Amino acid sequence: MALHQLLQIPFSVLTICSAKVINPEAEALLRRRSTLDAPISLSSWSLANSTCSWFGVTCDGGAGHVAELNLHETGLSGKLDAFYSTAFQNLTRLDLSTRQQPRCNSLSGAIPYQLSQLPRIARLNLGNNHLTNPESGKFSPMPGLKSLSLANNGLNSTFPWFILNFTGRLQKLQILYLYENNLTGASFVSLGLDSSQDYFQLSGNNLKGRNYLSLSGNKLTCSI
Repeated sequence: MALHQLLQIPFSVLTICSAKVINPEAEALLRRRSTLDAPISLSSWSLANSTCSWFGVTCDGGAGHVAELNLHETGLSGKLDAFYSTAFQNLTRLDLSTRQQPRCNSLSGAIPYQLSQLPRIARLNLGNNHLTNPESGKFSPMPGLKSLSLANNGLNSTFPWFILNFTGRLQKLQILYLYENNLTGASFVSLGLDSSQDYFQLSGNNLKGRNYLSLSGNKLTCSI
């Protein structure tokens, strides 16, 4: 072997060993940001910084995995057409919501079915955007979900099958906001909810049957 070839071996090894391994969660977040009109508040999203120091990101206390992603009122806009769920095995909270008026976030497109594949998700808030029904047949049950808000979006047609598909199996669900969409058809009885739900709003739709229940202004201590 020629001398110049021998000299190249350590350099090649050093190049490989010094290559920085990209955190899959960081990579997924950067890919998501690249598809949206991201505000200046996300300028901290850089591989030069620890993912746990990024704006809106909260990590767990163990291995430093992303546990919460709170981008409420950050000025996000664009089409929310995919979500890289396999990278977020420890995500428990996702908030992409905004105020009703004026809207700061403005996300559009179908609700990504990949959100239902987040194994530990407990709180999901997509309220006050321009999102529509997810792709048919791909939205899975989310047994650990405690809070779900899809309020004031573009859900339409008959009562979304994807809600009916999994709400009856959500034993931990306490909050469900679906108000101000364009839902028609089924009564809320079809949801299979019970007295353990704390907040349940379906106003501003075109549902049939016994859909309206208001017990506000009370301090109830027993089951209804």
